[in-house]
Parts: sequence; C-alpha cells; structure tokens
Amino acid sequence: MGRGHRATHHRSRQGLLAFTTALLIASTQAQETRPGSEVLGILDTVIVAGNTATETYVILNEMTLGPGSEVTLEAIQYDRRRIYGLGLFTRVDIYYDSLQATRFLYVEVSERWHLIPVPIFGFRDGDPKKVYFGAGILHNNLRGRNQKLFAFLTLGYDPSVAVSYSDPLFDHDNRLAFTSGLSYARVRNRSELYPGDFSVNNYTANLGLSKRFNLFETLALSAGVRGVVVNEYQPGYTLDPEGRDIFLTATLAFTYDSRDLYEYASRGQFAELYVARNGFGEGKVGFFRMGGDLRLYTPLPFGVTLLSRGVATIVTGGAVPGYMNTYFGYGERIRGYYTTVFEGESLAGGTLELRIPLFGPRTYDVSSLGIPQAFSFWRLGVSLALFGDTGVTWFRGQKIGLRSFSSGYGGGIDLLLPYSFVVRTSYAWSDAGQGEFILDLRRPL
Repeated sequence: MGRGHRATHHRSRQGLLAFTTALLIASTQAQETRPGSEVLGILDTVIVAGNTATETYVILNEMTLGPGSEVTLEAIQYDRRRIYGLGLFTRVDIYYDSLQATRFLYVEVSERWHLIPVPIFGFRDGDPKKVYFGAGILHNNLRGRNQKLFAFLTLGYDPSVAVSYSDPLFDHDNRLAFTSGLSYARVRNRSELYPGDFSVNNYTANLGLSKRFNLFETLALSAGVRGVVVNEYQPGYTLDPEGRDIFLTATLAFTYDSRDLYEYASRGQFAELYVARNGFGEGKVGFFRMGGDLRLYTPLPFGVTLLSRGVATIVTGGAVPGYMNTYFGYGERIRGYYTTVFEGESLAGGTLELRIPLFGPRTYDVSSLGIPQAFSFWRLGVSLALFGDTGVTWFRGQKIGLRSFSSGYGGGIDLLLPYSFVVRTSYAWSDAGQGEFILDLRRPL
C-alpha cells in the first residue's frame, strides 16, 4: 500500500460528525421561495450591447431567459453570473424595462482582452521545493465565437509543453463542439509503490466531439493516443517490459451543469459521469476506468450556499500500470491531510462546504486609474467557508469500510479577485486532531 493508505482507523470523529450534522440541518432549512422570485413580466426581446468582438449568440446561448420567459430578479442574477462565467467579460449588467408595450432585457457587457500573454510560475503539488516556471499565449475568443487557442511551455520541476484548441459551437445548427490537443510532459515518479527518483515521459494527442442538447446537458466522445516512456524500467510501473507503453484511449462522458458561476458557484448542480477505455489490444495496456463527480449547490437564506459533493473513480479489466494510479494529495485533496498522499487504483471521496458571503461579489470601475479598458472593471468578493472532507483509495482485492476513510474539517476565507482568480486560505484539522494551514490557488469546487 502507498504512503498514507490505511486499512483501519481508531480515531475520534466526533468533531467531524457534529460538523456534518450541522451542515445537513442547514440544508434542510433552505427556503423554497427565495427573495427575488416574484414575476416581473413576460419577456418580449433581449438586447445585447458592448460586445465589440464577441458574437451575440455566444451570450444568448448562456441565458435561461428569452422571449416568452417569466422574468424574475433571481433569474436575472442567475443569467448575469452565467454570462460572467464565460470568462470573456470584466463586467456584465442586465436590466429589465419596458418601452410602450414591449418588455425587454438589456444586457450590457465590457470585454476582456482576448489575446493574453500568460506568465507561468508555481509549485508542483504545492511543494515550495518543486518550482516550475514558463510562459504561454492564450486567445480565448477567436473570431468572436468563444473559440480558444492556448500554447505554453514550462521549465523547472516537471517541464511540459502543450497546445490545445477548442470550438464550443463549430456547428451552430446541431450544437456540436470540437476539441483537440497535443502535449508532452516529463514527470518525476509520484508513486511510493515503485520507489526511485526516475522520470516518466508522457506524450498525448487527442480529438473530441460533443453534443450540447440544451443549456445544461452535454454528451462528449474523445479519442486519442498516449505514450509513456520511463528512463529507468520498474516492473509493473509500465506493462511493457521495455518501459514503453503506447496505447489508444477513448472516453464517453455525460455532463449536466446548471451552476451559475463556474469559478465560485452559489446555486445549481454539476454532474459528470464517464467511462474510459485505455488500450484496445494494440499493446499491454487494456482496462476500463469509470467514475463520476456529483455536486449540489443549495442556496440558503442570506446568500449562504451549501456545497455537497461526491466523487469516485473505479477500474475494471486488465492490470493498471503504476503511472495510472489515483491519488489524494495531488489533484484531489483532503483538507486536514492536504499534503498527505493516499494511493490506489480506485478512489472515492466527499465534501460538505458552507459558503457565507462577507462582501460582494461586486464590480468596480477603476478606469480613473488610467489602466487599459479591458482591465478597468474589477470584480471582488470575500466569503467565509466552513468545510468537511473525506476520502479513501484502494486496490482491487482490498477490503474497505468506514474506518478506511480519512477525514478533515475546518474553515477559512475565500477571496474572489479580478479575471476569475480565486485565492483560498484556511485552517483544517484531521480526524486525528492534527492542524494545518492551507493556501490554495486552485479553482475551488
């Protein structure tokens, strides 16, 4: 078993259980009728202004309100946040009004820069000893159609280079989207099942096609090829005895996403279910991985939001090479065990988080500072977050139960900054009573 993986626990969980119970009680007290749900009128038309580069349909496609819709203040705010979530605008305002017998929405936006140089600096896995740096170039709105082209190069710890292109609506009539990408990364070994400071060269190429059925539901199919080469062969880490695994991949995924704001949602649901095949008989690799990520954002009184999440990934079929194991402690984290690594073939976890707005988010016009128009609107907010996390990893044939889970809970402050940047500071305790301070620059759930 990998570092940090435990078959049994003898730790007290009274604190975590009390915290979880309190959050669940708060959830059941959510009001069915929220402020702003009163119908203002039946909408006749939508007018969009300020989108000098962006096609109008890109904005309209994110809105629930349209001709014939019942207009409420709550629906206006929901659509405002969804348009902002496109990542194309520094400011989004929506006004409802009438002119003679016509009732209309006036949507006014201010656009971001669309061709953006991206300086890159950070610490791999949050470890200050693992410094990486580099640069990239992003065009996030090619042809005004929300098409995105991104290329970057990083050096230092785990160097990488990649280029990707996506068009969220290349076939407007059939609502089809297209994605593609090429990448290379040299990654140092993370697994403790295969000790050694060896490097893993990863090469990937993929294409994807997806169908958006409506505002919330999408079905996606992607296919590609992956090559993995280790500079020091480890039996079992690659399935090919020469240390080179090259295999085809395919993934089918269904997504339901009604979140009002991707970067920091306050209401809505997110669900992703997928099944992936790695290897089709062309090499040694051949297994299925399936899983899901389910999130519910429940609005409570006074602008408070309760986030409930469950996540799992499970393998079946042939042997799993070491480089495709799953972890808590890298991408997925258990706060309270933030830097502890749990390794396995499969993974399951959950989160409860209460988000209490302390300020905003509000948009400010700072053009008087003499900065470019694309940077002259700053959106700022501060929220208090109370949370509980739990999770477990395992290998096939290994028995797991409630005592196998590692859990933590705590609280902190979340800062919502311009250009969709979120900084989270918190303090968490593990179920063993150990505390830790966390500075998290990743996008929150």
